[in-house]
Amino acid sequence: MRVDKVIVRAVLSTLTAIIVLFGSMILALCFIYPSTMMNITYDLGMDKASVKYATRVYNRTDEVYYIAFATETAIGADLDEKIEECGLTFVKDDEFANYCNDRDTQMNLGGSYAQYIYGQISLAQYRQNKKTQAIETAFNAISGNTFPNGNAVQGLALTALMAGDSEVAHTIYEKMMNMESGLFSEKDRQTFDALLSLLGK
Repeated sequence: MRVDKVIVRAVLSTLTAIIVLFGSMILALCFIYPSTMMNITYDLGMDKASVKYATRVYNRTDEVYYIAFATETAIGADLDEKIEECGLTFVKDDEFANYCNDRDTQMNLGGSYAQYIYGQISLAQYRQNKKTQAIETAFNAISGNTFPNGNAVQGLALTALMAGDSEVAHTIYEKMMNMESGLFSEKDRQTFDALLSLLGK
């Protein structure tokens, strides 16, 4: 009987040591190697956790890749608050433009990665009923003398129109009318006029 107790105690001690060791390893990965945890949680489909670890790595390293990863993961998981939070940090990064140029070259889709990111942030804000911020974000994506196809403003306008949100649609339209001529074509205006007319506005 005593031998059995000794064996049981030995087994329990071993299991306890294994559990403690495993827990220590997890803690070490969480705090010392968050980039590893970022990948592990992403592979396991734990998107919220993956975003958290990617953001933690970005805050430590200031490497744009990690905030881009966090933003894209949040977009894929429809995490509106995180899309807004990470996305706004992403677009403010000094390397944002260079990162977007690299993605445009890699993807070769004929679209703009920057417009995609701004558009997703704007739509996330809109879905959270932050309409003023959504419009502001969308128009912040327009710069220089271009109004590219598939831009953030168009995406927000179409979303508002599909939702029957004439207030936001009209606000966007008025802002477009006040923009410098040459930023967008007459065809853009005509298209938006036609969309507004579908609402009887």
